[in-house]
Amino acid sequence: MSVLRILFISFLFFLSFSVFGENKKLEDILEILATEHPEAKTLAGVSHAHKSHSEASGILPDPKIGFAYRNYPTRNGYSLNGNRALDTPTMTGIEFSVSQEFPFPGKLGTEKRISKIMEAEAGLGYQVGVNRMLGDFFIRLNRYKRAERKKEFNSRILELLGVQKSVLEGAYSSGVVPLTGALKVSVARTEALEKQEEYNTLLKDLTSQLEYYRIENRISSNDFYGIDLESYLEESVRRLGEITGSGKSAAEETPDYKILIEEEKRLKEQSKLTKYSLAPQTEVFFSYMKRRSQTFAADTGPLNYGLMDTTEYRGDLFSVGVNMRVPVWSALKWNSITGETEHLAEVGKDSVNKTRSQLVSEITRNMELIRGTSNQIQIIEKKLLPEMERVVRAGSSLYAPGKANLQDTLVSQVEVWNTRIRLEDLKERKNETVLNLLKLLSLIYREPKIPSHEKHG
Repeated sequence: MSVLRILFISFLFFLSFSVFGENKKLEDILEILATEHPEAKTLAGVSHAHKSHSEASGILPDPKIGFAYRNYPTRNGYSLNGNRALDTPTMTGIEFSVSQEFPFPGKLGTEKRISKIMEAEAGLGYQVGVNRMLGDFFIRLNRYKRAERKKEFNSRILELLGVQKSVLEGAYSSGVVPLTGALKVSVARTEALEKQEEYNTLLKDLTSQLEYYRIENRISSNDFYGIDLESYLEESVRRLGEITGSGKSAAEETPDYKILIEEEKRLKEQSKLTKYSLAPQTEVFFSYMKRRSQTFAADTGPLNYGLMDTTEYRGDLFSVGVNMRVPVWSALKWNSITGETEHLAEVGKDSVNKTRSQLVSEITRNMELIRGTSNQIQIIEKKLLPEMERVVRAGSSLYAPGKANLQDTLVSQVEVWNTRIRLEDLKERKNETVLNLLKLLSLIYREPKIPSHEKHG
């Protein structure tokens, strides 16, 4: 095989590896989850249902069409045995009628406004639901990444405790240390083994939870694990510091708060609709009956028998009128019927104020937790860990000339790794607080476009 062909095949191999092995960008993953995940599609379906309802609201009720057989009375009564002919045959026929109901003025407009408000609520609900779903995804991913690092640090502790156990067992055999020292290290190593098993179980659990967000042929588990979550969260903390400077204004910009504003409007309109529903309702009707044709009639009087050349007037029959439903019995219970929606409208106003206060409190609380945890992290990273590492280096340098024993150096190293595990716990807690605040403010997926909802047969 020529050298040129080998180089060409190698180029294609590395090119395909780079194409298929490249991880998706975070923005692409968020977009796919927000538009193609079944949970997001369910939320989008609800939103589209309200949109369809809104388009069909505010129209007049459908007209009613009726058919009736009319047989008006005869002069000599009816004959059941057919011995006597009717003397008004043209007064029998099929009647057609049409009626149209007209609701009380303002009712249809109120129904339209309620549907529009419900559509806005559904859109905001989609935004809230998608952000909560993505926030839960990030929280699980954050726990997974932190558990991986803690497992790695704990494995280092296991190695150090294994060395320490061997040293102490040798020292015990020489009579240098008592048996209790060797047993304590053995217990510590067993505890570290138990902790390692806990991390293994936690990682398997989180892996199963993250499978919920995987979309076949679109997002794989490798895409999740390749997300640079730290950079995203650092940028989010900076953005949160700018947004949450004024807790009240930040709270009023959240979809959760806007949903309650829309709900308050809807409850007020529903209170009006209840009154309109009890108001008089008008129905206009028109009916028409084409009389049976009769070109001649027989005169069967006692003195004469023959054809009559003049019959009764044979014009078609029609009627027009108005029916009105009058609130007679419902008016007796007016306050009871309308009181429910009026009270709910008042409750809606109180609910808005309560939610605003809760949101401001949660924003302030989470921001203080983020600041406090960040300060703890900085103290450990900038001061505590460097001091502990200096102790380890000093112990190692003193061990070589025999001025310190190996056990103290190993204990110091174990303490360093335990501190690193505690640092990971703090970072996990801080990141989770940031993600909870992003969920609360619906800032993970900021400008959602509700995906089209396909109908499945």
